Amino acid sequence: MKFYKIILAIAVLLTFTNCAHPFEFSVYEANVKTNQQNTTVKNLKLLENISLDSKEFKFAFISDVHFFYDQLGDVIDDINNRDDVKFVIFGGDIADQALLREYEIFYDIMSNLKKPYVTVIGNHDYNVNGGIIYKKMFGDYNYSFEFNNNKFVLFDNVVWESEKELDFDWLTSELKDNTSYNQVFVVAHIPPDGDQFEGELEEKYRALMLAYNVPLSIHGHTHTFNYEVGEVSYLTAPAVKEKAYNIVSVKDKGFSVELIEL
Repeated sequence: MKFYKIILAIAVLLTFTNCAHPFEFSVYEANVKTNQQNTTVKNLKLLENISLDSKEFKFAFISDVHFFYDQLGDVIDDINNRDDVKFVIFGGDIADQALLREYEIFYDIMSNLKKPYVTVIGNHDYNVNGGIIYKKMFGDYNYSFEFNNNKFVLFDNVVWESEKELDFDWLTSELKDNTSYNQVFVVAHIPPDGDQFEGELEEKYRALMLAYNVPLSIHGHTHTFNYEVGEVSYLTAPAVKEKAYNIVSVKDKGFSVELIEL
């Protein structure tokens, strides 16, 4: 009996010794590792090093991984096999419960991507301390970048979980210089007809897209593919669990959308 207790004690000790974070599933943990911080800035610098001989290029749009990590890995492998995709935008819901460990798993899988990527925050990413983790790991909720004389505006439009008003003033300021670019694309997790966008918010968002000649507004959240073509087109991507994503082909003045199903 004494020998059994000694073996059990050693087994318990080894279990905790081999765990980098024995309590990593605490909903309050937000201690993002140094090498995982400021990921957006690092990827934007990688984007600056990509030079193109043409005004045309392609980018991939993925959204809503939640806890479907195997499927995310499959999607990343497929994108890595495509030379025509220059970068990836992830449309939010990186996590499900917004635990630090969920963010870390996402980060590790995305580290296998051979192309730069940027993200926009989703409503699930705000759960508990998720907003803090996102800010440390990725960076600002609202930001923009330029690529091949096109502008990409990434906008935090989460209403319920963020418990804050949407910064439409910031969005307007980012769209005002639209004539300086070939095209301006807007990316936000929730589509304007989504469950968090009641009448006034939807009208305001759509009016801004129209007023500043945004050709394509890109979203996730609903987990289903939808492509609404019009003066302003609206793309909603399928969830990662479907092993599907979208590719947007950008031209000098125009674009096309393709659904990729693995």
